Amino acid sequence: MTVEQDVTSDETDHRVRVARKRRQRMRQRLLSSVLAICNETSIGGRPSVEAVIAHAQVSKATFYKYFTSVDEAIGTLGAEMVAEMVRSLVELLADSSEPPLFQMTTSIQLFLMRSVNEPLWADFVARRDALGGDSDARRGLERHISESFKVGLINIVNYESAVALAIGALMEGMRHIARQPNRAERSFVEGLLTQILRGLGVEDAAARDLVRDSAIFIRGAAPDRLQWWSDPWTT
Repeated sequence: MTVEQDVTSDETDHRVRVARKRRQRMRQRLLSSVLAICNETSIGGRPSVEAVIAHAQVSKATFYKYFTSVDEAIGTLGAEMVAEMVRSLVELLADSSEPPLFQMTTSIQLFLMRSVNEPLWADFVARRDALGGDSDARRGLERHISESFKVGLINIVNYESAVALAIGALMEGMRHIARQPNRAERSFVEGLLTQILRGLGVEDAAARDLVRDSAIFIRGAAPDRLQWWSDPWTT
């Protein structure tokens, strides 16, 4: 390769990097505008493309270069929120030697606690169906259920139905919290989680102990490990 070819290649690489960064900034700008407009509307509402592009100060053509619809942008935001939550769970449980059932209980409880603190976050994640499809969050929950069954911590009739029970209850719980944030009492979160565990064959007393102990673990570890953490029931 000649010196001239080498220089040309460097210039091309530089232009590609600059263009990629520009696209990333615009994409984030549009997503930030979707979030801002949703924050101004009622939970579950759908902002219009016109409202989003007005906030972002871009043309409609620019919006459609990145997303086919506002619903797609909302789904993208939800996916990014779930990915960030999975990273939070990994950080929280990184050095935990607790059994898989305890880790599952802690994971579900953290999703619900964050929903109480951030109803809009819960709305985005629930609309995205965070644990649907082939997501890291779903695979983690499936692994916890499978491992818990193998070592006799739960008693289930069918593996797929157990996964569906846990996922369905969690998603509906998050939707309930998003729709009625002022009624998201601690008893609802702990009651829902207890019901999930009982549905997986855990005895009532053991289920209540798991919910209590996982809450204690979260409150002890989260303040030092999760930047977004705030206890939803601290007065």
